Amino acid sequence: EELALFGSNFALVFLIHFDEVSLNYVCRDKDNLLVSYDVWSYFLHVFDDKDRENLPKYDSVRERVDVSFLILARGLPRHWNNVLNGDDKWLEAYKQYKLAGVPKKVIGHLKDSLSLNI
Repeated sequence: EELALFGSNFALVFLIHFDEVSLNYVCRDKDNLLVSYDVWSYFLHVFDDKDRENLPKYDSVRERVDVSFLILARGLPRHWNNVLNGDDKWLEAYKQYKLAGVPKKVIGHLKDSLSLNI
């Protein structure tokens, strides 16, 4: 399952696989191709106890995914408001992050759906 939050020049794509949520930042590169950065660990490494306080207990896979989204809903605006507002200068720091992945070319149906909005 995939969900996307669109900005003017990017999308945050949430991928749900079983009980895991991953987060990718999708934008256009210098050649105008859609590329995807796996930013889950980079974004979450600055989240703190306030983002995780008073979380509901979960007993199912769906509830675990819901809790992950609750943490993201709290933490993204607190720590990554610049990204949500379209700033891409953070990508330079991301590229220096020890767990940063190489950007991947977006292909297939995801490319088709995102190309219309980015």
